Amino acid sequence: MSGAILDGVLKGGLLQAEQLWVSNRHEDKLERFARQGVHTTTDNCQVAREADLVILGIKPQMFGDVLPQIAEQVRGKGVLSISPGYSLAWLREQLPGCHVMRAMPNTPLLVGKGCTALAQSGDVPEELFEAVKAVFSSAGEVFVVPEHLIDAVIAIAGSSPAYFFRMADAMVSAGQSLGLAPDDALRMAALTMEGAARMLLESGKTAGELKRQVCSPGGTTLAALTAFDDYRFEEMVNEAMERCVRRSQELGK
Repeated sequence: MSGAILDGVLKGGLLQAEQLWVSNRHEDKLERFARQGVHTTTDNCQVAREADLVILGIKPQMFGDVLPQIAEQVRGKGVLSISPGYSLAWLREQLPGCHVMRAMPNTPLLVGKGCTALAQSGDVPEELFEAVKAVFSSAGEVFVVPEHLIDAVIAIAGSSPAYFFRMADAMVSAGQSLGLAPDDALRMAALTMEGAARMLLESGKTAGELKRQVCSPGGTTLAALTAFDDYRFEEMVNEAMERCVRRSQELGK
């Protein structure tokens, strides 16, 4: 995810490579950034000293080790967490004197089609927050939300690419069993998902209206959708999203 954010910044021309710093304890993971001209280091404190905005692209279990290391170096600076669970209040306790923000991006940032929600504490300067919005806008669309809605965003955008990938995988497997070549089935499913998403964004119609538009009385689509009814598709989706939210809340601090 950190790499996707960095790529978006560079492709969007927001900053030059020499203005960026990346740290990772594994040197081999820094090689691709170094090839782009970005400053790299295995020292988190060096990044914290050099940067005006620090993005915490680390796993949740690493916060306890990393934040004490950088607390003094980031005082007075902007700090952005892209991790679920860790609240703005908790981050402010760990990093006193910082302007803390949270972002919930998703993996389509990798192809410039990301969806990112941003939340901020009350003391974040407008100029700094606008800069953060520009970073994520370079690789997709940004939504500013109150922090209490971040868990809902995780369920509908942060984790949901996996929902679509799982459905595509099931469709491809079914297509193969019906005689289609695997590569053809994959492209057909992916292109149909892409086209359906574009119709939903651009047609001005609701998802329900578009669904009905595809269905003909007694036709093949209605026959397929009876399986969605029999297996309680909407209930399954609702339960999946609720489980996602509960897990995020369990991780919370």
